[in-house]
Amino acid sequence: MADGPPIGEHEAAHFGTLVRERRKALKMNQDELALATGVGRRFIIDLEAGKPTCELGRSLVVANAVGLRIFDLLAQDRADNALLPDMIEDEGLPS
Repeated sequence: MADGPPIGEHEAAHFGTLVRERRKALKMNQDELALATGVGRRFIIDLEAGKPTCELGRSLVVANAVGLRIFDLLAQDRADNALLPDMIEDEGLPS
């Protein structure tokens, strides 16, 4: 049995933190973001709390509404995603 959080939990928490920070920077409350994106306030609460089971499509709509792009989500810290640098080096692909 593996120790530590379930797979994806860290990423979901980071994603939720990014969404919350951007929402606050835009001076929006959770109700306003929910209304702007067509999702329920409960979804925004769960997403910002890092619930890893939030639906991807709706999560991306919310991210887009606060100005986050997929690249922003993936570029958090290359050290957190050791696969990408290793794959590039292992495959001999340009970085």
